[in-house]
Amino acid sequence: MIAAISVVSYTSIPTNLTVISCLKSQKPPSKTPQNLNQTLKFLTKSGNLDEAIRLIESSPSKFTDPETYSQLLHSCISQKSLHHGQRVYKQLLKQEDSEKLLENRNLKSKLITLFSACGELDEARIIFENAVENEGVPESVWVAMAIGYSKNGFLREALLVYVEMLWNCIEPGNFAFSTALKACADLRELWVGRGVHAQVVKSSEGPDQVVNNSLLSALLWKRDTCANC
Repeated sequence: MIAAISVVSYTSIPTNLTVISCLKSQKPPSKTPQNLNQTLKFLTKSGNLDEAIRLIESSPSKFTDPETYSQLLHSCISQKSLHHGQRVYKQLLKQEDSEKLLENRNLKSKLITLFSACGELDEARIIFENAVENEGVPESVWVAMAIGYSKNGFLREALLVYVEMLWNCIEPGNFAFSTALKACADLRELWVGRGVHAQVVKSSEGPDQVVNNSLLSALLWKRDTCANC
């Protein structure tokens, strides 16, 4: 018996040339700045710093958003990766509008925090001094330098940054207060601590838990000192 053969009519085959033409003309998504920034943000959030920085290095002119660099530096700080942070800083300096980018308050603070966290206080100080040459430098830049000194054990330098900030008429907030109070307590600078406490009371920003803990440490030290008198 001869097996039945199913014959398909040629007329049943789609011949929509318009659809076929459209399918052929489809191209992969172009590497637009928007797509590249989305890719960079994904790599940064996933902690893949190598790939993220390579992406910037391959197309530096397409990355001009300060927030993008700020997020990348934040990841470098979280991982305490000086090597990656230096590469990011190098790319910032290479940008055509590098001066404008480095005027961004978040980038300045992040760079100071990065180098301080990695023990590179000289580099952090250079960025800080370049920043404070301009008027209207925000408190966050001063605080980043003060915290950097404090965390590296340079408490007197941290306190001097706080005092210098006051001389420049920068109103301190809770981060500045807690850093200054900790330095005062550890350095046994009672009179300076009283001055900082007075500023906390006068501040429009209510003290947070960190400031209250710092105040408590200073008061306990004062009590112990008086008890030994």
